[in-house]
Amino acid sequence: MDSEAPDDLAGGSTSEPVETVTGHEDPERVQQQSERAEALAEIGEHPVPERLPANDWRRTVVRLLVSMLFLAILFWRLPDVSLGDLVPVFSSAAVGWLLLAVAVHLVAYLLQTLRWAQVSDALGIHLPFRRLTSHLLAGEFVSNALPTSFGGDVIRVVRQGADVGDYADSFAATSLERLTGWFVLPMLSVIGIVLGAGLISLGTPTSIAIAIDVVTLVALGVILWAAGHPRGAGRLVGRSGWRRYLGAVHLGVVAVRERPGRVIGVVSAGLAFQLLQCVSVWACGQALGLYEVTLFAAMAFFPPTAIIQNFPLTLGGLGVREAAFVLYFGALGVADEEAIALGLCVYFVFVLASLAGAPAFVIGRRRYGTDGHNAETTPATPG
Repeated sequence: MDSEAPDDLAGGSTSEPVETVTGHEDPERVQQQSERAEALAEIGEHPVPERLPANDWRRTVVRLLVSMLFLAILFWRLPDVSLGDLVPVFSSAAVGWLLLAVAVHLVAYLLQTLRWAQVSDALGIHLPFRRLTSHLLAGEFVSNALPTSFGGDVIRVVRQGADVGDYADSFAATSLERLTGWFVLPMLSVIGIVLGAGLISLGTPTSIAIAIDVVTLVALGVILWAAGHPRGAGRLVGRSGWRRYLGAVHLGVVAVRERPGRVIGVVSAGLAFQLLQCVSVWACGQALGLYEVTLFAAMAFFPPTAIIQNFPLTLGGLGVREAAFVLYFGALGVADEEAIALGLCVYFVFVLASLAGAPAFVIGRRRYGTDGHNAETTPATPG
């Protein structure tokens, strides 16, 4: 995930009353209510404030300074690179490639929402796809376009949790959706390395990419084992405070494990989502005239880059992404300044695409009632 769950969410959940079942109610709706009631009964109910965590500007400044430090070290180690080299001359064709990169990224957001929706459904959380898309876009806007100390996943947990009446379940859904990326990204990277001409024999860059892929898969296996084992996170089911969130993740792992067909759908949506991210990087390379950055090269080296840049050390991965591109694409013959320019271009495209979530974040959220209709409006301002 982009960041850890906020302390504001560690108190528990709120819940909406379950409607009385009558003979005129939709059977599917009754089943959904039953699933939600069972989940709430297993996890427990503790009211928490429905507000976002306060933005810690000191942490934001530190992350920005770390990004600047990484870039400064990069320029220091590459004395032949100047700031002027990072500003390419864009032709009309280049602008077209950039617009394609943004469009592809927006479609990728829809596939990410589909993955999130499938995980949520497996956990008994049923919200309209359009509703989840609004939450996800608001979260991406926070992650990519705003200088905040908390990530966009916090927005998703808070808003989905307010809709369904349980923040712990929402935390589990978002966590498991993110963890599927730890499986998909290494898979795409290996496919790109194997199928891309000469990528498997680049030496150190290929070895580092494979090492990141292997470590990620091992870490994923350990996390899923601990989360799904009765003596791991299973011991926290029904506890209060922050432990109930890990207990909810355990219930989520168990729920998904009992629905193998749903796992295939989640992984497929995740593959398509991350593949489109790689297509967006490739389109950025085409816009800059970096024809060495093929689609297979983007598949091989952007996933490990995405893994390491998600550590909350820098602002938006700035500096880390550019250094990784110098390492990986430099081995393909891309000049250092061009690799840095590609990293900045990818960051620009990500920010531009995430602006689509600005209206969803600024306007606020409308909580869904038990009948599936808007109940009230709450402004999305930090508490």
